[in-house]
Amino acid sequence: MIALLLMFLQQPAAHEMPQEMVWVSREGKVLGRVGAVQNTIFFPEISPDGKSVAVSSRDGEANDRDVWIHDVASGAKRVHSPAKGNDNFPIWFPRGEQILFTSSRSGEYELYRHDTLLLRQPAAQYPRSISPDGKWLLYTHADKKRDLYLLNLEGEPKPKPVFPGASHWTEAGRFSPDGKSFAFVSNEAGPFEVYIASVENPNERRKVSRSLENGWGGGGGGPRWRADGKELFYMMGDAMMVVDIATGAAKRLFAVPGMKGNFPDEAPWLAKYDVVADGQKFVFVRTVTR
Repeated sequence: MIALLLMFLQQPAAHEMPQEMVWVSREGKVLGRVGAVQNTIFFPEISPDGKSVAVSSRDGEANDRDVWIHDVASGAKRVHSPAKGNDNFPIWFPRGEQILFTSSRSGEYELYRHDTLLLRQPAAQYPRSISPDGKWLLYTHADKKRDLYLLNLEGEPKPKPVFPGASHWTEAGRFSPDGKSFAFVSNEAGPFEVYIASVENPNERRKVSRSLENGWGGGGGGPRWRADGKELFYMMGDAMMVVDIATGAAKRLFAVPGMKGNFPDEAPWLAKYDVVADGQKFVFVRTVTR
């Protein structure tokens, strides 16, 4: 029921459609369109080989989003595993052979691997990241609050909370390229902040988002790793930030007003962009200029 209510509420107005994805350089310059135009585009995810972008989108009626795959070279698009309902948060397996997503096709948001239901739980589940070896899924369990859970993709599905007993939110988990740590977003200190934690011991964590001081805004969300693990990107409002993992220093790269798709101020902990392997350009969503 909750999922169906969200489906009804989360619909863009006519002036917010259609939409397109664009490449943006590290200096904030728009370099050109990626893929095809669609009525709505949410949560772009670049494939491991950089040749495709998976999105949650629709070309038809409201309350019926599917996962679509956009080809970077040709601009063509195709639908993936269509069904009545909203399919959201597509994420690629490490070799790019499959996509995992959440779908409300049964009435509640549940995890699917293509057309196969992975897990049935009495709450919404949103996939966030698959470990580099393909064995583990970091996902969000959304009930009265939001918690990160781990699910073994190769064994019996017995999910376990990453931070058991936590009273604060933990969200937007993203495995590091070496699989030894993960970035995530939490409001344990008040505002949403970006942290990096050890996979082996998640309580070993450090805040990497810039603090509210010296005239700087603080907080952040939507972490994304560079493929070599040397940098972590995140959003602070409309500003793209980057953290040097070796030094821990965070700095502002550019601002991207109007490029976070529908509902830009909703769920600030989520990534509404993605970054290519070498960290030199990003994909964002914007409304097509009429």
